[in-house]
Amino acid sequence: MYILGIDGGGTKTKGVIATETGTIIAEATVGASNPNNVKQEDLTKELGNLLDVLQTGSKGAFSKVKRVYAGMSGVDHPSARKKMKQLLESLLPESIPVTVNNDAITALYSGTLGKPGVVQIAGTGSITFGLNGEGILDRVGGWGYLLGEGGSGFAVGSEGLQEAFRAHDGVGSGTELTTLICDQFQVEVLPDIIHTIYNAVNPKELIASLSRLVFTAADHGDQVAQDIIRNNAIHIGEAVSCLINKQFTEKERVDEIPVVLAGGLFNRLDLFKGPMEEIFRKHSIHAQLIRPGIDPVGGAVIAGLLEEKIEVNEGFVENFSKG
Repeated sequence: MYILGIDGGGTKTKGVIATETGTIIAEATVGASNPNNVKQEDLTKELGNLLDVLQTGSKGAFSKVKRVYAGMSGVDHPSARKKMKQLLESLLPESIPVTVNNDAITALYSGTLGKPGVVQIAGTGSITFGLNGEGILDRVGGWGYLLGEGGSGFAVGSEGLQEAFRAHDGVGSGTELTTLICDQFQVEVLPDIIHTIYNAVNPKELIASLSRLVFTAADHGDQVAQDIIRNNAIHIGEAVSCLINKQFTEKERVDEIPVVLAGGLFNRLDLFKGPMEEIFRKHSIHAQLIRPGIDPVGGAVIAGLLEEKIEVNEGFVENFSKG
């Protein structure tokens, strides 16, 4: 059996065709596919390119795909999910059933292999998402960068920019971020970046990319940068604690709740783990932090297999990671 899994986000979209045992037949990566940030024509183009590459590289397996499962950012509302499903169906043979869901569930499954737990996504955007033992889904946050997205690359990058400008204006503490940002944009003075920021095709992605400068400054001992990271780590800890307390029963909380950590910010888990665990202790939360052995697109394949009533085991992870 072949499953086509898609993981679509605010920065890139990845797709794979894989077997029920996790062997990858074809894979492809294209640009962003969050419908809140990408124009419809660009979205159609990116997804079309993704499917074309998969079909070309699948050696005939594309025509035998049993199901497409797409975990996509920006499809929380039923109408957005329906539009995304219709778009994918228009690009695929009519015989292939398509399921579209929030990308958080595929990220969760990449760590729990379809079992209950919590996933904290901290990439360009952020969301805390959970599935309890009764199959009930719930979330905290993930409402988009205009409404606050603490614990995201955008939040870290945006706060870094704000603190740099506060320092420039003389109302904030001095910070290496000012120099790092000027060097990044190749300007002499900080205000010269304003035009570039406000005229960016995808300002959210651009600002999120600046999060790496905050980590660089933090590594150099910059207190402003270290405070930004700590505050975002605390935000994540509070969000996870809140979700676990409201979604899992007291009996379930006696054991460790799997908390899957997905997204680029957790490449620096060394800076996030301490503050997060402080918050867990504060709320008496027993969390098992998991860094998935496979990418979220693997979770999409797992979700597709579950839709077909096929369970997966650890052998799936081993095979998929080899791909």
